[in-house]
Amino acid sequence: MILNYIKIARRQLWRNRLFTGLNIIGLSIGLSACWVIYRIVAFDFSFDTQNSNRDRIFRVVSRFVFDGQEQGNPGSPLPMANAVRLELSGVDRAIPIWEESTEHVLIPQIKGKPLQFDNVKNVIATDTNYFQMVPYQWLAGNSHRALARPDQVVITQSRAAQYFPGLSPQQLMNRTITYWDTVNVQIAGVVADLPYSSDFTGQEFISIPTIRKDAGKNEWGNTNSYIQLFLMLSDQADPKQVEKQINLLSGKYSNEILKQWGSFKRWHLLQPLTELHFGIDYRDRARRANKTVLYSLIGLAGFILALAVINYVNLASAQVPQRAREIGIRKTLGSRRRPLIFQFLGETAATTILAFGLAFVLSNLFFTNFSDLVPEGIDQHLNWPMLILFLAGLFISVTLLAGLYPGWLITRFQPVSVLRGQTGYAVTDSSNRLTLRKSLIVFQFFIAQLFIAGAFIVNQQLKYALQADQGFVRDAVLTASTPWKQEETNRANKRLALKQELQKLPGVSAVSLGDQPASNGYSSNVHQYVGKKGKVELNIFRKHVDTDYIPFYKLPLLAGRNLQPSDTVREYVLNETAIKALGFARPQDAIGALIKENGGDANRTVPIVGVIRDFHTRSFKEKIQPTALMTDRENVSSLNIKLASGNPENWQQTLAEINTVWKRFYPDDPFDYQFYDQTLEEFYKQERQLSRVVNLATGVAMLISCLGLFGLATLMAYQRTKEIGIRKVLGASVVSVVTLLSKDFLKLVLIASITASPLAWYIMSRWLQDFAYRIDIEWWVFVLAALLAVCIALLTVCFQSIRAALTNPVKSLRSE
Repeated sequence: MILNYIKIARRQLWRNRLFTGLNIIGLSIGLSACWVIYRIVAFDFSFDTQNSNRDRIFRVVSRFVFDGQEQGNPGSPLPMANAVRLELSGVDRAIPIWEESTEHVLIPQIKGKPLQFDNVKNVIATDTNYFQMVPYQWLAGNSHRALARPDQVVITQSRAAQYFPGLSPQQLMNRTITYWDTVNVQIAGVVADLPYSSDFTGQEFISIPTIRKDAGKNEWGNTNSYIQLFLMLSDQADPKQVEKQINLLSGKYSNEILKQWGSFKRWHLLQPLTELHFGIDYRDRARRANKTVLYSLIGLAGFILALAVINYVNLASAQVPQRAREIGIRKTLGSRRRPLIFQFLGETAATTILAFGLAFVLSNLFFTNFSDLVPEGIDQHLNWPMLILFLAGLFISVTLLAGLYPGWLITRFQPVSVLRGQTGYAVTDSSNRLTLRKSLIVFQFFIAQLFIAGAFIVNQQLKYALQADQGFVRDAVLTASTPWKQEETNRANKRLALKQELQKLPGVSAVSLGDQPASNGYSSNVHQYVGKKGKVELNIFRKHVDTDYIPFYKLPLLAGRNLQPSDTVREYVLNETAIKALGFARPQDAIGALIKENGGDANRTVPIVGVIRDFHTRSFKEKIQPTALMTDRENVSSLNIKLASGNPENWQQTLAEINTVWKRFYPDDPFDYQFYDQTLEEFYKQERQLSRVVNLATGVAMLISCLGLFGLATLMAYQRTKEIGIRKVLGASVVSVVTLLSKDFLKLVLIASITASPLAWYIMSRWLQDFAYRIDIEWWVFVLAALLAVCIALLTVCFQSIRAALTNPVKSLRSE
């Protein structure tokens, strides 16, 4: 019996191979979307799940209020680790982790020149407690003695293979590694790389005394994002009580220091390790996942799978009338409902299995062609038991959801009516059945319309952010950071000499030393000004620049003058937002005014010598902040080079000449540059990824919806074959027949567009609220989206309608 069912299913699928192919394509798209999104979501939720101490581990993070705005910082004051160990109860271990960066790592060789590795990442400073928190497998050394002394380092197995290829972990013990060109440390241990996804990404662990001996009391006021503190609580400790103790401890040592900063408030929270990977409120170097985005991806997968299942139901239902005689004969011969339903479920299962095969290919194509949308390291994370369980559940769900309704539908045939040549359906169910199928089409295009409108608006906002006036000139500008070396004493003079040499190149029109106008990094301080309206406290973002910076970026001066070169005199050029916040009515009124910096030297005042027009210092998500330009030769390390106008193809020669000049000053450091336009685009990396996802989802939704529409058009053309034949015999033209068959479908698409537009407007309005500077949603966007959906639907329906209209009426009426 089972073999007979398999044979019937194979024949049926092959006989209707066009519909079978459409079903396989539709289901494979939905399955591949679920497969890809499952891997992304499972990867992000897998971080540190295999750490046996995960329920006891917390990170101490900082929250503070500046200018009425609350912000988060992943760091904590430097002396807090020792204070927690000495004064707090309920804490088993306090583990400081300092994120370090090093341009050079030198590996001394027995013979020959040392090996050099540039821009090495994942170097941290910590102590022996770190290895009690993160359970590494030790290949050499001892977890209790490693990092107990200064000038020690522990490295992972992968980093050891990179630095010392061919040597065993035991052979690496006590070998020397040189950091920052002068700091020599000895290898005190080698550990295996963590076999699971983790936010503890260190590859080289340097003992903290190697970097710094102690921490002063004044450092309780500083919160550096690169200095983080983790706690391992005791089994019976209450995290809320420990958090309360930490805030009391921090206030004890920092309240007097923080008073110097004016209206500044800071407190600390304990962030569980289970939430560390999702801590998007705290800016640090590690990649953080957004739970809202992950849940949205799950919803997206559900929608696409629902569209695919609806498409299958519509296409399968379209074939049911063609199987009327088969079902009628089988029911006449005594077949019951259950075997008929199982027969159809078996065909659905076979189609789903074939769709899984195609989905595997589509998923691999996605991971290959859209690798920038996939988290790094996902290819190394594959939990086979969970993946098999997920795929099995997905297979069963799709088979049941897609196959039950068509299977139930074929049992509604009345065999007597079928054998008489009638439809075989119960008359009372006809309108309801058609209404359900049309409702499914409306739902498909409803979802497609949401994606189309969303794609238009996301792309409009992205185009606006990238092309709108930033307030400064950015064309043909490239930037580079000059190296910082601890042993150098003439860094400022070397940078100035490099600038002067670059200005002599014929392909360079201008050079300036200074921070980029818009960047993710920033330096700020609270300032005070006492004017007619009383004392004003304002947090001002500062940019270190030279005197060529303002003409280089063509920042318009509204009042006053440019900065003057000086090593001793500090002066400010403020933007419009800053002088308005300080209470000045006009830019001219601010010239000559003195503002005082809070903290440090409380008596230091800075004159305002100029006012420039506002320019964007961050992305369009953030409002323009009060900003000051100031000269500081020691802190100006960024190089800004404007290439001469002309054909960009000729810039390669100029870049080679710049590299030659660079090597005269920094022979051991590569000229690592970036065009500033590319830097600005990095601001909107998340939006660019969202745009690609929405565009891809829009194409998928439209494709699946059109497949469903094609199935319904096929059904209608089949049911109205004789009607079309009679109309053509009576003189109806092809155009009138196509119009007759198409107008009902276009009504469905218009209904979907009208109902989807308000929801699309609401969703995109909420999304645009994340941008301080944004586009206005115009009405024509939804009209254009509706017209696009109608045109695509019309092309889909016309194919089947024209085919039916061109059919010879003699063939359709021959049975009469």
